[in-house]
Formats: sequence, C-alpha cells, structure tokens
Amino acid sequence: MRQRLIPVLLLVIVSSIYYATSAGLTSSNDGSHYALLRSMVDEGRFRIETYAHFAEGNDLAIRNDVIYSDRPPGTALMAVPFYWLGGILPGPFHDLPSRHDEGNPRLAYLLMFPALAGGAVIVIVYLILRSLGLSELVALTGSTALAFGTILWKYGGVLYSHAPSALLVIGSIALALKVIRDGRLRPLLALLLGFSLGMSVLVEYSNVLFVGIVLLYLAAMLRWRLVQRRGSWGALSLLGVGAAIPAAFFLYYNTVNFGGPFTTSYRYAINYPWAASFATTFDFPLWQGLKAMLWYGIDARDQPNQGLFLLMPITIVGLAGVWTYTRSRWKEAILVVGVFLLYLMLFSKHHTFSGFTFDGRYLTPFISLWFIPVSYAMARIFGMRTSAGKDVLLLLLYGLLFLSVRNMLAHIAFSYNYHLDLGLLARSASTPANWSYITGSIFVNWQNIPLLWGVEGSLGALIIGALAVWRRINPAPVPAPGSSG
Repeated sequence: MRQRLIPVLLLVIVSSIYYATSAGLTSSNDGSHYALLRSMVDEGRFRIETYAHFAEGNDLAIRNDVIYSDRPPGTALMAVPFYWLGGILPGPFHDLPSRHDEGNPRLAYLLMFPALAGGAVIVIVYLILRSLGLSELVALTGSTALAFGTILWKYGGVLYSHAPSALLVIGSIALALKVIRDGRLRPLLALLLGFSLGMSVLVEYSNVLFVGIVLLYLAAMLRWRLVQRRGSWGALSLLGVGAAIPAAFFLYYNTVNFGGPFTTSYRYAINYPWAASFATTFDFPLWQGLKAMLWYGIDARDQPNQGLFLLMPITIVGLAGVWTYTRSRWKEAILVVGVFLLYLMLFSKHHTFSGFTFDGRYLTPFISLWFIPVSYAMARIFGMRTSAGKDVLLLLLYGLLFLSVRNMLAHIAFSYNYHLDLGLLARSASTPANWSYITGSIFVNWQNIPLLWGVEGSLGALIIGALAVWRRINPAPVPAPGSSG
C-alpha cells in the first residue's frame, strides 16, 4: 500500500507547488502556443490571425500572408482537454495574473497541464530509481531534488513545450528500459512507446534525434530475440501504429499549413530565419557553447546563459555517480547518459541556447535523465559508514540542494510576468511582511490549488475504475491445485 501511495503523494505535492507558481500566460512563447490552441478550439483551424496578438509579434510564422504559430503544435494539441475542462467546471477562486487574456476562467484549468506533466516526470523518475534497487530515501531525495532544484519547476508552471516534452522523453525512456529488462516487446508497451516517441516529435521537433536513438538502441540490445519470439511481429506493428497516430497529424499539419509534409513552421518564422535549417540552427562553436551550457557564457545574439552547474548546483553531484551507474547497469546507462550528453552537446551548438530566458532551457526535457547518476552518487554518500568524511559530504550535498532550490525560487520570481521588486522589501530580512511579499510574488496561484486537487481526484477515480474493469475482463490466472505458490 505504501509503495503505491508515495507516487500518488509525489504527483499531488509536486504538481500543486508547480501550479501554485503559475502566472497565466507570461510571454510570446506560451502566448503563441495559446493562440494555436484557441484557433483550433474556437475556429477549427490552424491559422491564428484572430489570436496573433498573444504571440506579441514575435513567435509567429507567416506564409502567403497567412499568420501561423511558429511553435510545434503538440503542446497546444495536448493542452486542449484542459482548456475544454475550463468551460464546464467551476470557475477559479482567483484569476491568474496573466499577461494575456486575463480574466478568462479557462486559464486556471489550462495551466494544470504543464503542472501535471512536470509532476508526472518526477513520479516516473522516482519509479525508475526504485526499479534500479535504490532505497526509498535515495529515490525520494533524487526525485525531489529534480522537482525543486532544477528549471523543471519553472517550466512546470508555464505553457511552454518543455514540461510535456520532458514527460514524453522520460516516459519513453522508462518504457524502453522495461522492454530491455523483459527481453521482449510486449504489445501494450509497444503501442505506448510508439505513441510516446511520436508525440515527443510533435511537441518538440529536435526530439526526432531522440526517437532515432531509442529505436536503434532497442534494435541493438534485443537483436534477433525480437523477431524470434512468438508474437513479436505483432508488437512491432503496434509500435508502428502508436507512432503513426502523431506522425500522421505531423505530416497533415505541415502539408496544409506550410506546403509539404516535412516543411515545418520554422521555415517561415519571422524573427528566426536561422531556424529554417539544421546547419544554421546549430552553428555555434561547440566548446564555447559547452562552457556556457555548463557554467556561463554568451550565445550568438550576445545573450547570457546561466549554465547547468551554476543555476542548478545539485547537478554537479551527477559527475560522481556516472561511473557507479555505468558499472552497475551499463546497458541502461548507455541510453540514459548517452542521450543526455548528446543533447547537451547539441544544444551547446544552438544558435541561441539561452532562449532569451538565460537558463539553457532547451535542455529541460533531458535533465531528468541526469538525475539517475545524481541519485547513484547520493546512494554512495548515504551508504557510507558514519564518519567525519560522510558528514562533510552530506553537508555539501544538502548545501548544493538548498542553493539550487534558492536559485529556482529567484529564477521564477524574476521571470516574465512575475513582479518581485526588491526595493519594496523592508531592511529587516525576516519580517512577516517580507516573507508574505516574497512568497506572494512567487506562489501567485495558490488560491486555485483546490481546483487542481478536484481534477486530480476525478482522474484518479477514472483510472482506478478503468483498472478494475481491466482486471475483471482479464483476471489473473488461478494456480492449478497442487502447484507451488
């Protein structure tokens, strides 16, 4: 019972905190996603002239004088059910201080989407860590550090593509690891894996490389076992069916809007002409970009970037866990660490790796992978015999974690559409007025948390009911009389 309760509590707690920091639509980026969503829901089309002002004249694509969002369509598509919910469920207790469309009650439900996606990432990482044999303490500490010590927190509160992309990436990784451990491709896993991989590209086009890596990895690890097992061809077909659903939408969306199945919105992006091709998008010197992604540097547009170790110091711990993870589970580490390092280098070459938010945000979907080695390093420290050395390492570990959490709070507070003004603080640091002002400037949506709990409770009831029906239709086999347990 406890093993089932912890993931549920993790999801509720993390998603609630993420949701509490949601400030509605905060910039041109999420405004562009929202414009596409509104066009699809309200007008049944992809062109966004009616709602183009949400993109602030920035994140737009124009072809033949028709205005489109320049964002991949997957985020808007996945968020549609939450926007629909806002039209049938009770209104919010407090309007979000949104930069766009303020007062629209549906925003309170729409912003549940990234919060739930981010919370689900944490749950999956926790379950992966437990499946690796790490203790409950290590799994909880590692997943909590990921939740509140990285920029996943910030992007779990805004309608950017990063939280849903992170969910699809870690979900695909978890399914791929399950396939490897089973030594076979089961039909349901195949269908889910195909759909997750396909949707990841629909949410973020750069994930196409990730899809290729996962498929090549599975083919290399399973080799002939995959085709020799009875029923494997059917499972492979389901893998293709799962991927074909989002792929079909991808091809259709590009064809009707941009003139070809593989011509994306980036070709017609009005402010990012370099995004039209791979060569001009990833044209920054690798070593210069790598320094910026890991610590600090300036991109091709002279925008500063807060690197991984500077903004999220807890990630430094992962350097001490890579070897332990690789030695313990080398087959899995090849995929997990390999994907993270590959995307670290890829985005180090990105033309604007800062993304104008100064935080290397493009790496957000893959940071969860790095927290497996981070957790292995934690396990080594926790497993040491009591000594002065262990005390020093624990002090260092929790110091890095607390510094990371502090950085995330500051990062959110000084982001778009958050209005913390240090000049309004009293000179005495710990006055009740100061604490009230600081927390109120960050947790701007805390009044609406009960709405999220209601949605989560309803979804939980539906899932429990569906599982009960499934078990009734497919009962567990009863052991024959006289057979051993």
